[in-house]
Amino acid sequence: MAKERVFKFTDGKEINEEITSNSWKKAVKSFQNKVKSKLIYIEWISKKGVEMTKWQTLPIGREKKLGK
Repeated sequence: MAKERVFKFTDGKEINEEITSNSWKKAVKSFQNKVKSKLIYIEWISKKGVEMTKWQTLPIGREKKLGK
């Protein structure tokens, strides 16, 4: 069975949110619908137990669908 991970999202100011999801992509896509920020910082622990961090620009996904 897939292991759910906790993803911590922040922009360094007022946004601090945790989302539990199976994958990084699903977590980011669910988060980007709630927030209008363009740059976010994500922290999570990988399947192998390594702490990972990443700066991500939003939105991600297909431009054709996002433009509708």
